[in-house]
Amino acid sequence: MAAAFREASRPHILSYTGVIVLSWAGAFLAAYLVQKAKNRANSEDFHELKNQLRDNTRIVKEIESTFSENFWIRQQVWVKKQESYETILCLLHDIEKYVSHQVTDFEEWEYINHRHPYFGFYPHEDIGNVKAWERDKKEYEEKQQDPETVAESQALKTRYDRALSEIFDHIELKSIYLDSRVASAVEELKRSLSRTDEHEDWEDHFTRISSDTTDAIRKIREISRLELKLDA
Repeated sequence: MAAAFREASRPHILSYTGVIVLSWAGAFLAAYLVQKAKNRANSEDFHELKNQLRDNTRIVKEIESTFSENFWIRQQVWVKKQESYETILCLLHDIEKYVSHQVTDFEEWEYINHRHPYFGFYPHEDIGNVKAWERDKKEYEEKQQDPETVAESQALKTRYDRALSEIFDHIELKSIYLDSRVASAVEELKRSLSRTDEHEDWEDHFTRISSDTTDAIRKIREISRLELKLDA
């Protein structure tokens, strides 16, 4: 009877064992499939992230390249502007030196011929005043005829003429870098220097050209400082 019971219960044991094995195998397979799905998803995410990183790196490099290129261009333009304004101001300096020389010449002539203390006394025939004036006039005339003085005056005039010619050529060649007000200021100065007015006496003439030269230089200096951002 016991043998019969054992024989009868064996299929049930095998059946339970099979169920357990199948359950375990199913759970393992499910866990395996889940893990594989996760791994695949992680792999796909990794590749996606890798692609995004590559794209972001490319974009950053392009931005860096563009920024570097733009910075280099701005830097080169600044250098060109600085060189141009330096050249213009040097040429204006030559113009100013000759204008100052003209003003000084006129003032010396005016002093000897109209403003000498000799002309402040009456009668002019006073021997002391006459001798002082004759002495000063002789010194003035000798100075005007001195070869060194003549050569210096001619050199200043030559530099003045050259500066007037070169400054317009330079502005035209460098106009892409320069503020348009520079050309206007120089053109206005040239008109003032070349203008003759029959109603303007010599004192007013030299006062005007001296003032206009100073104003032109001041304007261009202000423009150059703004353009070069020297006050920033």
